[in-house]
Amino acid sequence: MIDRRLFQLTEKRNLFLLVAIRLLNLGASITLWWTISIELSSYFYAKTSHSTRLLGVLFGVCLLKVILAKLQESLTFRASSELRLNLRKEIVAKSFRLGKSQNQLPSATLAQLSIDGIEQLEIYYARFLPQLFYCLLASLLIFLTLGLFAIKPALILLLCMPLIPIVIMSVMKIAKRILSGYWTTYTDLGAKFHENLSGLSTLKAYNQDEAKQIEAADNAEKFRKVTMSLLSMQLNSITIMDIVSYCGAAAGIGVALFSYQQGALSFEGVLMFLLLSAEFFIPMRQLGSLFHVAMNGISACKKLFDYLALKEPTYGTKLMDTPIERISLDNVSFRYSEESADALHKVQLTVSKGQFTAIVGKSGSGKSTLVRLLLHQLTGYTGAIYWNQTSIQDLSQKTLVQKALLVDNHGYLYPKSIRENLLLGDPSASQEKLWQVLEQVQLTDFITQLPNTLDERLYENGANLSGGQRQRLLLARALLRESEIYIFDEITSGVDLVSEEIILSCLKELARTRMVLFISHRLYNVLEADQVIVFEKGQLVTAGTPQKLKETSAYFKNYFEDEQSLLTGGNHQ
Repeated sequence: MIDRRLFQLTEKRNLFLLVAIRLLNLGASITLWWTISIELSSYFYAKTSHSTRLLGVLFGVCLLKVILAKLQESLTFRASSELRLNLRKEIVAKSFRLGKSQNQLPSATLAQLSIDGIEQLEIYYARFLPQLFYCLLASLLIFLTLGLFAIKPALILLLCMPLIPIVIMSVMKIAKRILSGYWTTYTDLGAKFHENLSGLSTLKAYNQDEAKQIEAADNAEKFRKVTMSLLSMQLNSITIMDIVSYCGAAAGIGVALFSYQQGALSFEGVLMFLLLSAEFFIPMRQLGSLFHVAMNGISACKKLFDYLALKEPTYGTKLMDTPIERISLDNVSFRYSEESADALHKVQLTVSKGQFTAIVGKSGSGKSTLVRLLLHQLTGYTGAIYWNQTSIQDLSQKTLVQKALLVDNHGYLYPKSIRENLLLGDPSASQEKLWQVLEQVQLTDFITQLPNTLDERLYENGANLSGGQRQRLLLARALLRESEIYIFDEITSGVDLVSEEIILSCLKELARTRMVLFISHRLYNVLEADQVIVFEKGQLVTAGTPQKLKETSAYFKNYFEDEQSLLTGGNHQ
């Protein structure tokens, strides 16, 4: 019911103050009812009343309740905002520490968890938990008050009170079966919706939007049924709690009236039992009404703290001041899970500075896994990876980030000016340097024709650029970074032939002074590479110059001929 890890992210003081304010509010109500009981008893027996005292108490209690209500609202906001802020800071920090490691969540799931998940948890923390603690103390306070008048009726009320938590616990046991995958279903639904929205143009192009709409509607209907089952259970539990509350209050009042008839209870005491018997069960009844919030909060809490507890990549402390001349893999194997097959198997590889190295292979051959291992984004592999003579596991995170850069077709262009997007690569770059890298990727003619040249504003992710222009601008930004290791993963995918030739020419020139790895599943655009490394099913099957491989490697030759056949429409000679 309570995850102690919550209290590590926020002060307990706010929670205790919320409970104290509610108890003060209850104390004010008890004072008012007691005053009314005294005045009615006095009027009933002595035909006298102190209306001034009653009005004074009434005014004082009302004023106190208004002040306490404001304080409670302020404390609730402070407690919830503090929790939201601290949790979101923790999640953002955690996401940066995880980076692109194998433990990182998909962006849609992470966004939903950090927004909806925290909102659910905030309601659970700021409303349900204070009510839970208040219930225990409020019932005890009312019992002690009524016990001053007659212990037996008060005990009956006290004995009836645990029936409500018993009902809640019984319902929770049943609800666990319904809610075992509730939050996962919810986040999956959001993630699928995000994916469908992101790929809407693709779905329409292939006439699959209607099929996805039906699938989304089916998933939403399943989630609706689970939600309605939970709400139905909550309503049923509230009905049972109402029955318990009313029966308990009736039993307490009945015994109080019997005691009054026997002379064991004063008229003032009877009035107190009449006024407070219902109040005895109200806190627990309110707790039951927050059941749905509690279950959502508990589910969200577990997901959030499970994410915060994920294992993070570990880094060494060594800094590397000398230039990187080569990267080598010594018998490296890696699998994404214990049950899966090796994504890479016993790879032996050396890549040197000053060479244009191309890594090719069909989809699923292990190319992207290799890239992530070279950048220390994946851990848990066997074998060793070295930068020069230093194990990558000994290098500091600062060294890894500064020395190497991954450029792929998922790079993002912000809805800002061309200049601002380029300066992300080097904030101190001069105007002359910006034009220099633009000349390298042959974008100067295009940009000089724009009304605002470098200050022309881009649409989100460069939507007002062609695919080739967008990719060349991403390449220009990468060149400004001046890293020692450049890894280009499918950077020519989906661009026009002219842009592809410009990009490949630029990479070949860059490889003269840097270490360049070019990842592709197509052979025809790596024929001018200094070294080609071919992967198949996680294994390095062959390596060498393109000319040598075409002559000596049957696998490379067949792969190349198959590709040429596809490009010529099956008419390869």
